[in-house]
Amino acid sequence: MYEKIRESFLDELTGYYSTGQMPSHASVNMRRALTEHSDRLRSKGVRYRPSFISTDNRGEGETKFRTNSFLTCTCYKHCNTIFEYTDGTTTMRSDESADDVVYLQVIDRKDADHTRKSDDQIIICPNCGHRAPAAVFVDGCPMCSTRFEIENVFPCVNSYYSMIWPMPRKDFADHGMKIGAIAGIGVGATIGVLSFLLVLISRNIVLFALLVAAFLAFLSGWITFITVYGITAMFASAMAAAGVVTMALNTMDMTAAVNSKRRTEQSLAPYDRGFSFNLLEGKILSYLKTLAYSGNRQNCSIYMGKGDLSFMDDLVDIRYRGATRFDKAVVVGDYIHLIVTVYLDNVYYRDGKFGKVRENFTVELARRKEVQTVPDFSAYNINCASCGGSFDAVLSRNCPYCGSVYDLSSQDWGVLAIVKQQ
Repeated sequence: MYEKIRESFLDELTGYYSTGQMPSHASVNMRRALTEHSDRLRSKGVRYRPSFISTDNRGEGETKFRTNSFLTCTCYKHCNTIFEYTDGTTTMRSDESADDVVYLQVIDRKDADHTRKSDDQIIICPNCGHRAPAAVFVDGCPMCSTRFEIENVFPCVNSYYSMIWPMPRKDFADHGMKIGAIAGIGVGATIGVLSFLLVLISRNIVLFALLVAAFLAFLSGWITFITVYGITAMFASAMAAAGVVTMALNTMDMTAAVNSKRRTEQSLAPYDRGFSFNLLEGKILSYLKTLAYSGNRQNCSIYMGKGDLSFMDDLVDIRYRGATRFDKAVVVGDYIHLIVTVYLDNVYYRDGKFGKVRENFTVELARRKEVQTVPDFSAYNINCASCGGSFDAVLSRNCPYCGSVYDLSSQDWGVLAIVKQQ
């Protein structure tokens, strides 16, 4: 259902870092994270280009999660994912595997009119009153250049990440069968011709020689086919086992990470019937990227902590390795505290040099225990509880109209701490 969004988003994401044209289906959270990322790259003098090249391993599809008013869908497809970074002098290219799986989290309203494109939704500029489709306003009003946060258009992409696919290509067995068949025919034909000539020379009986040659050709060809195909199958099994082991080593504890979805949902279900681990996973990634690239973290409403996050100042890319481990969930007074560990490949740029580091971030989040999950809620576009004014709480913890302090934990998860684990 959302395959067109998946394809268009990846293409538009590739172009965003060169043209600055925001992907039309990017959510409010995604737009903020991409903008902060672009600002960080610009401040470092780094150019960045991601690309997603479809592979022959064409496994693709989607899984859905429904709440009262919204539908959350995880779309995925196989790609060769390539990331390239350059400062004009030094270039680093990350292309670890010819086959990766790209995951996109799409949020949609159940009552959405799918006969109409979401980027055709009409938006009115708050400054000059210009009316135009939402896609036109992504980079500001084309008439007066006023930039403002538009509301989510539905369906929208809330997060994305890629991870290496550890298994052999789907057509690996077919290739093995073809190789075995070619080898069997070649060996059988060779044995058949040689045996025909030898029998003919020794017995001088053509029919007998043909029968012996045919038998030996079939037998040798079949044995060769079985042997070659067997070796290929064993090699494929070894590759699959090695891939699983590598994935487990890459995440240090893949079993715990895989079980985290069930354990997290079981821990929070008594307080939040609409809780979704997939939704939280995407939110945490957006939070990490926004806080990493932001130049004003202490005034950002999603950061409720006081700890020093300067270790994130040189980050130019955060790549998710596909695993978030559940560590603990406890209730302290009126708040739920959730601690998770996120497995990452991070790219730093320091002193004119790029460096890629495999490290984990342990994240502590907190939220008032009576709060329920609202899939389209965003701290980047909220209404002040005191005066009703709409503002971007990422840029200001206080309402710019009446000065009231905004408390994110009364509506959604906030970050209390981020600790880097290597």
